[in-house]
Amino acid sequence: MTFRTMITGAVWLAVVPGFAAAEMTAMERALEAGAKTLGSDEIAETMVGKTVKWVAASSDKEVLIHYGEDNGIEGRLIGGDWTGTGFYGVTTDDRICLSWDGRDAGRLRCLHVLMIDGTPHKFRADGSESGALERIEDGRNF
Repeated sequence: MTFRTMITGAVWLAVVPGFAAAEMTAMERALEAGAKTLGSDEIAETMVGKTVKWVAASSDKEVLIHYGEDNGIEGRLIGGDWTGTGFYGVTTDDRICLSWDGRDAGRLRCLHVLMIDGTPHKFRADGSESGALERIEDGRNF
């Protein structure tokens, strides 16, 4: 091995860890920082039969969502004119899947739920954060 090869190898080892960290998803970063993945039963206990205030991760949008015990969902944008209905289900592989009438055309969007500092956060399949459940109340409250 020449001196040049040793230097190139050392540089490669220094670059690879930084490159890998930059490629981590928001969900991976949260898990690395100590977030806990909620299991199916915990997701159901947290959401079913409750109204949650969901705050989008990428904007200041806030939505009240009621997860009915019949697997129906109702939503209302706080400070806006959107309302919607649809359906959801909690999977056996620790996700919650939902479909808003019209927007999703019957297709399910499945999300992982992680507990971060006592607040549930939803994460998309690609690992990006969807938003946080900042308030959870029993029943339909809107």
